[in-house]
Amino acid sequence: MQAVMDIPADPALMPAGDDGQLSLPPVDDLKALRGQLAALARGEWPASLDADLVPLVARLQNAEAGRTLTQQVLRQLAACNLDLGEVPEDAEPALAAGFKTGFGNLSEAIRQARGFAVAIAEETPQIAEKNQALSVQSQRQADAVTKLGERAANLISALAEAGKQLQELGRLAAEADQRATSGRAAAATLGRVMKDVRDRATSITGVIEVIDSVAFQTNILSINAAIEAARAGDAGRSFSVVAKEIRMLASRAATAAKDVRALIGETQDAVKQGAQTAEATSVELHELGSLAERTSKAMASVSESMTMQSSEAQAIETALVEVANLSQSNLAHAEEIREGTKVLSTQSEMLGDCVKLFQLPENPLSEPAHAEALDVAQWAAQEIGRVLEEAVAQGDISEDDLFAREYSPIANTDPLKHNAIFTPLCDEVLPAIQESVLDENPWAVFAITANVDGYVPTHNRKFSQPLTGNREKDLAGNRARRIFSDRVGRTVGAHTDPYRLQIYRRDTGEIMFDISVPIYFGERHWGGFRIGYRLG
Repeated sequence: MQAVMDIPADPALMPAGDDGQLSLPPVDDLKALRGQLAALARGEWPASLDADLVPLVARLQNAEAGRTLTQQVLRQLAACNLDLGEVPEDAEPALAAGFKTGFGNLSEAIRQARGFAVAIAEETPQIAEKNQALSVQSQRQADAVTKLGERAANLISALAEAGKQLQELGRLAAEADQRATSGRAAAATLGRVMKDVRDRATSITGVIEVIDSVAFQTNILSINAAIEAARAGDAGRSFSVVAKEIRMLASRAATAAKDVRALIGETQDAVKQGAQTAEATSVELHELGSLAERTSKAMASVSESMTMQSSEAQAIETALVEVANLSQSNLAHAEEIREGTKVLSTQSEMLGDCVKLFQLPENPLSEPAHAEALDVAQWAAQEIGRVLEEAVAQGDISEDDLFAREYSPIANTDPLKHNAIFTPLCDEVLPAIQESVLDENPWAVFAITANVDGYVPTHNRKFSQPLTGNREKDLAGNRARRIFSDRVGRTVGAHTDPYRLQIYRRDTGEIMFDISVPIYFGERHWGGFRIGYRLG
């Protein structure tokens, strides 16, 4: 081994004496220093250490701790083990915090992916089953629609035939009306003829009366002539014969007149009945004609209605054809969904196998930051439930209004903001709780309340800056009155799990942990309290 004194010395690095002259440490000290350096070069830590080497050793120890931590991280990553465990106490704080944050973010992201993979794997068979049921139902619907289409076509044909028959009936009714009109005219003519016959029979009766009177006078005259002939004796015998014949003629004339009178009386009775019958026939024919006319109009109306129904039936048939086509299309889509579900099931299994490669911490709350955030969120959720119950009890708001889910957009806001009927109450009672969480827990980025729709009526003061009209500034600076619809925002108030821990990238670009706890109004779920924070 070369002696220490043989090492060339740099005068600039050598200590100077009191007189300004360069001086060397004692040879024994140089030998001890060289031995310590040699031990350090071999990776050994000397039992005693020169004071000048303390800073160098401290740096070497930090580098060794960082190398040890890096090796630990590499071993765990190679084994897909995301449970970082304990970090060496002498590791550089920034390096340790970086690894801890990275492992924490990655492990929770993988945990969520695993949960999603499990949920997809559980839902996929149900989707496939429901899709199969939908396919069967769609086939039945298609068959039913096809049958309805056939029946609609038959109905259209039947309506067309019925329309033709109604038109024919209408034509017959119109013809009956015309004939009834002609019958009324004939009945009226018959009535007039009957009246004329009756009038003439009356005139004939007068003539018969004259004939009867003449026969009576003739009979009287023949009687007188017979008396005079008897008085004349033989001279009047021939006159007596003439008188007898005249009497017999008068008698026959009287008898004939009587018979004619009787016949005329019967004729008058018959004519009277005929006139009455003709009048009644005229009335009946009039009513029949009126009925035939109404029937004709009714049939025309029915025919028109049936024509309209036929048009409607044709429209229904067209619609049924479209529905049948849609049903067939649905069947095709159902088949595509079935194939897609198979692919999704396979991919979810592959995703599950992939995330199973990673070994995660059994309990995410083993991370102190998560456990602390959960304790704070549980306390805040209970406090908010209490103040909401007090507000309703005091009449500050009704329970219905507190649970209202109608939102009024606020004009000229981007991102869009909304007002709700319970927003003023939240502005009044929530800040005291939300701000105290931030004041007492500097690690918390935000602490807010959301209802079941993800609506945040009142945000933290530092995120409630005056609106500027600049979207980028307002997106980060004023986050109140918003309905958050991102993956995390829409679930924090909707879930009823004891807690839900999620990691996500905010719309501002930051990677954030979010822990949320349900808020209850008595036994009724109102929303959730959420805290955003980072590890490290």
